[in-house]
Amino acid sequence: MLHDMNGFAAQLATSNPGEDLRRAQRTELNVGAGLRQRGASAVTIHVLDLSTTGFRATTHLEMLPGTDVWMKLPGLESLHAQVVWMRGHLLGCAFMRPLHPAVLDMLVRNCRR
Repeated sequence: MLHDMNGFAAQLATSNPGEDLRRAQRTELNVGAGLRQRGASAVTIHVLDLSTTGFRATTHLEMLPGTDVWMKLPGLESLHAQVVWMRGHLLGCAFMRPLHPAVLDMLVRNCRR
């Protein structure tokens, strides 16, 4: 799976800016979450959208593509992801193991209440 993630990151980095290479449709959200790197304390991020394969969020941290992170959303265990891109304060990450669609639906419902 890691090889696949690196290939996707390379494809994204070389694509046209307007080209959408997402593997799954993202759902807009407006929810706070915790994010931590290996061996570091969690910081608060703001999740802007979420799909079964990844998320986009705002953060004050600077992270390099390929960095392993763990995101903690309300009601779930930490989700292992990898940074795919970083532009200013926007961060795009891909989950190492995709979310089940029912879990995504539950998260969206709970976060929109």
